[in-house]
Amino acid sequence: MSASTSLTRRSFGLGVVAAGLAIGFRLDAPARAAGEVTPMLLANPKLDTWVRVTPDGRVSVTTGRVELGQGVLTAMRQIAAHELDIDPAALDILSADTAASPNEGFTAGSMSVRYGGEALGMACADLRATLLRVAAEAWGSEPGRLTVEGGVIHGADGRQMTYGEAASRVSLVRPVDTGARRKDPAKAGPIGASLPRTDLPAKVFGQQVFIHDLRPEGMLFGAVARPPGYAARLLSFDEAAARALPGVVEVVRDGSFLGVLARREEQAREAASRIAEAATWESGPPLFGGAGVFDYMKGVPAEEKVLHRTAGEAQGAARLHRAEYRRGFQAHASIGASCALAQWEGGKLTVWSHCQGPFPLRTDLARALRVEEGSIRVIHAQGSGCYGHNGADDVALDAALLARAAGGRPVRVQWTHEEEMAWEPWSSAMIVRMEAGVGVDGTPTSWSHDVRSFSHNTRPGQPGAGGCNLRSAWYLENPVAPPVSTDAPLPAGAAARNAVPIYAGIPNQRISSHFLPEAPIRTSALRTLGGYFNALCGDLFIDELAALAGKDPVSYRLANLTDPRLAEVLHRAVRLSGWTPEAVRLAPALEPVMTGTGLGLSRYKNTDCYVAVVARVEVDTRSGEVRPLALWAAVDAGRVVNPDGLRNQIEGGMVQSTSWTLMEEGHWNAHRIVSDNYADYPILEFPGLPRIESAIVDRPEQPPLGAGEGSQAPTGAAIANAVLAATGRRAPEIPLTPDRVRAALLA
Repeated sequence: MSASTSLTRRSFGLGVVAAGLAIGFRLDAPARAAGEVTPMLLANPKLDTWVRVTPDGRVSVTTGRVELGQGVLTAMRQIAAHELDIDPAALDILSADTAASPNEGFTAGSMSVRYGGEALGMACADLRATLLRVAAEAWGSEPGRLTVEGGVIHGADGRQMTYGEAASRVSLVRPVDTGARRKDPAKAGPIGASLPRTDLPAKVFGQQVFIHDLRPEGMLFGAVARPPGYAARLLSFDEAAARALPGVVEVVRDGSFLGVLARREEQAREAASRIAEAATWESGPPLFGGAGVFDYMKGVPAEEKVLHRTAGEAQGAARLHRAEYRRGFQAHASIGASCALAQWEGGKLTVWSHCQGPFPLRTDLARALRVEEGSIRVIHAQGSGCYGHNGADDVALDAALLARAAGGRPVRVQWTHEEEMAWEPWSSAMIVRMEAGVGVDGTPTSWSHDVRSFSHNTRPGQPGAGGCNLRSAWYLENPVAPPVSTDAPLPAGAAARNAVPIYAGIPNQRISSHFLPEAPIRTSALRTLGGYFNALCGDLFIDELAALAGKDPVSYRLANLTDPRLAEVLHRAVRLSGWTPEAVRLAPALEPVMTGTGLGLSRYKNTDCYVAVVARVEVDTRSGEVRPLALWAAVDAGRVVNPDGLRNQIEGGMVQSTSWTLMEEGHWNAHRIVSDNYADYPILEFPGLPRIESAIVDRPEQPPLGAGEGSQAPTGAAIANAVLAATGRRAPEIPLTPDRVRAALLA
């Protein structure tokens, strides 16, 4: 068995969840109307692409979604099993593989169940209806008189036919019938049950699930000799000395891309480090022209657009309230660094990657390597997890470039943690400026929100963009430059995601953006893109307006809401917390330790799940330290496929947001990010976790809504508003580090 065959069989991991941004369809439309073709079925119309039945009756479901640790495989299994009337354990699920699965673009944007799940459910509904018709015709009966149990069709007269036998009598090589009737999700079945995660046992018992564990026969280890800065270029290096280093099998240079192959991993890493240090590099210009990032962002040309306007009755404002909020660069900071395997055989390349989009990755690999896409196969293998665009795609190109010199042997490249932090794409720093007119009774008469940001999406495989968004492609002798950065339009948006306020009762709204297409530090998608910070700023601002009006933050929000589902999650979260809201006292006398409770409310992307969060914090006014004590959340994600999985997503997002809001920020020198370890880029640790409780508002009659990125913004807003409630002072820059909070208290 070849290494490729062995790895292919071992990496049919568990995969499923989100949607295909790179396929070219708009995924921000309202819920699907009856008979309307979902975007994923437009891109992948064939029934046998989604579901197949073997002669012995075993059902195989294939998805273009990938498992990132979010439990999407379990949810997809439930959807398919519900439609097919079979035990979820009787299903085989295959994850994204460019040679075997539907192309669903990226697993991203909280779109897996909403779009991928709907497509899979429709395909399975079509299969069930088709097999019932086969049995009905064979027995001279009506499909409506037949039942299914465990993949066996039962007639009223006691006759039986397995799915396998029925499938053998009909071709499934045809388009999905989108008129097939879906089963009622409210009826008893797998949907709505907290089915245990099917991907966890293998991980708990140490089976070879993760790409980091794969060791095919004959494998070599690769590593890249990194330049001292992002703009640096290689002038010269001592190739003979490099080849003489212990364990080195081959040295690879292509322009400024410089790497090694070695027999053992530590040999490859040590050799790459020594080669990089001994080489001569041209350093390039300093980052941000030597200025601070926010000064730089305000000083360079920007693409200015007005994105949203509403009218309203002209009302004189008794006063104007203005605020500016800022957030620094933030990282994915995955505890397990990115890894990939690659192998060239007979002029064809196979790559195993834990990326979020195997098909888009294949597109950019073909661009970088200047080969046809058809000569590349990308197979998803699970990694350490990442909600956003980390180094998984980049390390795949590193492995492919090094594997060209390996003589057909597979090559494994795993970045170090320092390499991951310094060279992965970071989430953009942002500046948000807000202004509101306020009437004599404290009612808002206008609302303005302007966001200034670099790109939040430089993922590979962007349709029609050309260029290549894999880092090493930019350093080759014949480089493939990145495409020009663009900003996605509303309602989903990217930099301006969630900038349109949920407080639709406020008249005279103006939402604008200042988009910065050129970034000295590479930026791309981190969970929620700009949604976390925009929605956080909007909810900080609404609390400030409530405080100025002398009103409590709950009643003030309710007076400006028009969506009853937002009001419902707000009420549920407040009841869950036991909090009695009061008006915030501005600038009271400071005590050594002050406790406050705050609220955050959001509808992710203004189209997906509704989440309210209440936070209780303790502020040490002497040090400025903010200690989160408890978080309560209520979520409405429409029809819930797996309640436990939804809670995991919401509560996990609350933990991540707590870390973002209180501690995470990158720093740099003249040439690169230097926050490349957990001492310089701390993340929330277990002892600092607050108590967390969540409640679900289930609506089985409604379509499912994306929920994986719904809790981050309201959690951050609730924590920041709790600081305001405790101290009566506003801290305008995220993260709320002790120094910044202390400065706000002394201002």
